[in-house]
Amino acid sequence: MKKLINDPGDVVDEALTGVARVTEGAALVDGHRALVRTDRPADRVAVLSGGGSGHEPAFSGYIGPGHLDGAVCGEVFASPGVDAVLAAIRAVDAPTLLVVMNYTGDRLNFGLAAQLARAEGRECAMITVADDVALDADDDVTAGRRGLAGTVLVTKVAGAAAAEGRSLEQVTECARAAAQAVGTMGLALDPATVPGGEAGFSLGEDEIEIGLGIHGEPGVRRESLRPADALVDELVETVCADRGIAAGDRVVALVNGTGATPPMELSVVLRRVVENLGGRGVVVERGWSGTFLSSIDMPGVSVALLPVDDDRLALVDAPARSAGWPSGSGIVSGPASEPVPTVAVPSEAEPRSGDGTGRHRGTVEAVCRAVQDAEGHLTELDAATGDGDLGTSLTRGATEVLARLDTTDLDDAGTTLRVIAAAVRRAIGGTSGPLLATGLLHAAEHLDAGGTPDEALRAAADGIADLGGARRGDRTLLDALYPAADALASSGSLSDAASAAAEGAEATAELTPRRGRSSYLGERAHGHRDAGAEAVAVVLGALAGS
Repeated sequence: MKKLINDPGDVVDEALTGVARVTEGAALVDGHRALVRTDRPADRVAVLSGGGSGHEPAFSGYIGPGHLDGAVCGEVFASPGVDAVLAAIRAVDAPTLLVVMNYTGDRLNFGLAAQLARAEGRECAMITVADDVALDADDDVTAGRRGLAGTVLVTKVAGAAAAEGRSLEQVTECARAAAQAVGTMGLALDPATVPGGEAGFSLGEDEIEIGLGIHGEPGVRRESLRPADALVDELVETVCADRGIAAGDRVVALVNGTGATPPMELSVVLRRVVENLGGRGVVVERGWSGTFLSSIDMPGVSVALLPVDDDRLALVDAPARSAGWPSGSGIVSGPASEPVPTVAVPSEAEPRSGDGTGRHRGTVEAVCRAVQDAEGHLTELDAATGDGDLGTSLTRGATEVLARLDTTDLDDAGTTLRVIAAAVRRAIGGTSGPLLATGLLHAAEHLDAGGTPDEALRAAADGIADLGGARRGDRTLLDALYPAADALASSGSLSDAASAAAEGAEATAELTPRRGRSSYLGERAHGHRDAGAEAVAVVLGALAGS
């Protein structure tokens, strides 16, 4: 497993130093892996948390006004020692609440540190968070329910209560009540790999772990991968059933990535969480997705639900200036039971409608069929030097064009080209859609103005060149399009134009690309024809044969 680290033994210290460098008003505790605020008001309760490293941004990323006053870090997936916790308590030098996840090492080390602090005459309280609903609360075989991402919500509530100036007893009660209310359940698509170590478990290609902790250990069961919505429904159902969340209840939802889950996938999960809760009649007051408490590089997700009343919601909403907390965000747009709001926009003027008959129908159908038949060939060419999607994209565009023919006036060439331009623009994303659409529109304008077919073809090439910034010789579709326009102007024959396009496409195999994704390959693209130029040859070949 590749890691962006130096010596595995230095990774925790170096990472904590990096966080300290960009955390305003914070300092490392000399001789210990702990970071505390130095700018906190002296008359406020201090809230500390921590645990093993590898869960970033938890917990050093939550240090700042309105959230944590300090974090104590152990080795990767290992609790910090008693002395480090005690040093952090001494450093903040104030009545202190420790928020600890329910793992044996954390409970023991933080608990003993709290006891020693009280023996020194310091006010120190501790609460544990055991929000993992995948485990039976009454199980006397395991070490009990584990602390998961719901802990972040608990620290946020505690930090906001402390920032308001509440007493240690009041802050502790707020945190304890939140810890008892929150429920979390997670799943993993693959294991985590510790720096310098190996994966904690292995999974088959279609296997996932359900109900796992945050230290790379296996979950409560293994099953086959299912669509995201089905997995999210199971997580939400389990949390709601365990926490007694039902219609009329108010919650905040935290969708947590476990380290290697892309934001796109987390947004997919959050969407379904809100939909599911809305269908239950649960009021989703706030919702967030992101990486809040990771397991190094594990791909997976957990869903935490915290029931709220007005006071708890106000604490969640209270400003927090910490790197890891999305302060000011998370407001749900409308009731969760209703669709996301949409805004209507004026529709564009459609090309002249018709009944699908007309002298150009056969030609358009022939071109579309040729493009569809060439999908595999174009995909293979594009995969060699690009992203491999051109064949699929053009087929999608051709299919959209064919679907529009029955309602289009196909007697007028300009109208026909505008219909094709609108279809490909909407059906083909990325670079190809707008480039093809602009070429078709430039050709339509020249035909409307009385231009000849070769002038229209050259106008299409010029329009593509102006928009895309490519020129003849850059190894693009222009290297087939311009030769075709030259041949058509010279002889007036579509067959000659098609042959010139094919020769131009063939010649691109010897050109060095200077535009598009293949430009990053440089001379490594030699020997491969440009897929866009080949597509032009396919289209002109179909035009010549129709």
